[in-house]
Amino acid sequence: MKPYKILVVISLIFFTACAPNRESLIGKYYNVEDEKAVHYVDFKEDGTFFHYYKKDTVQRSHSGEWFLEENKINIYDWEEYSYEYLKIISGMGEVKFGSKLANQIFWISGSYLNTTPDGSNPGSYIKEEDVAEIVAGRKAEERRWDNYLKDKDTFYYPNSKIIKAIGILSDEPGADLNAKKQKNYDWKHFYPTGEIESKGEYSLDNKEGIWKFYHKNGQLKELGAFQDSLKVGPWESYHENGNLKEKGVYVYIKKGGIDEISENSSSKYYLTKKRGVWNYYDASGKLVRTKEFLSREKAYDSLLHVWNKDEDKEYIISQRNEYIQKEDRYYNDYKASLNAKK
Repeated sequence: MKPYKILVVISLIFFTACAPNRESLIGKYYNVEDEKAVHYVDFKEDGTFFHYYKKDTVQRSHSGEWFLEENKINIYDWEEYSYEYLKIISGMGEVKFGSKLANQIFWISGSYLNTTPDGSNPGSYIKEEDVAEIVAGRKAEERRWDNYLKDKDTFYYPNSKIIKAIGILSDEPGADLNAKKQKNYDWKHFYPTGEIESKGEYSLDNKEGIWKFYHKNGQLKELGAFQDSLKVGPWESYHENGNLKEKGVYVYIKKGGIDEISENSSSKYYLTKKRGVWNYYDASGKLVRTKEFLSREKAYDSLLHVWNKDEDKEYIISQRNEYIQKEDRYYNDYKASLNAKK
């Protein structure tokens, strides 16, 4: 994860920790992802809401009712009353005014409303009084990021003009001027013969997020995620002909036993191990054997028990399933986008 993104995540955690009440949620929330569109939802004190979207000739208008449940806003009984838009979404068939639409939930993160629990949806809604500050902060960060990318360095193999890596070495914020520079942001590594060997992101010298490794012939060799330079979650490896070679899941644990993941974790105290069923394939892509390691589910149960010592078993299991589904969805979404990221 990029350092500047870590700050965003920390901010969202802080906002989430502040439990909302119904009165504090009343008012307009703007979606500012598309600067050319007017897009907002207005929660009324009487339990009704109004949604409006307009860009060029496209217009959507909805109204309905809402209620607050834990950290979620539920909207229901809402109607689409823009006739032209109804014709569009119904495939130009016959439609009626007042058609009922499916219920929806917004997850609350302080001044943000997201349509996904983890806040990953790019269409976040921002509370009206915070729009100007948040938009200005985003643009300032974009400018800093653009300037930072201009400072990418090229590194060479010793005593040669062969490129070894391309990336950014930078100081940790607030570090001493004599402090060692660390790898951050996007990096590419190359074989001595010039072919790309791997690419991904660093944060403070640690591999973070999805990484891709390649054979010298350009075929994908490995694909998976790192945390603190440790393999985590679903991983796949491939033969030189591009066929799948190995597939399974790594679980992040503390050396000597399963423990919680801390923000200060490192390979000195933590490691990752294969969990659940792993599949192995020959060069033709045929499954040749499977090996079952300690159950992935039991491993996550043990991990989550450390986090939630006072919760009952059913809650732990539901959290484990949610964690695994989220992890797999993130990985599969990324894998599906590989062709567009070559």
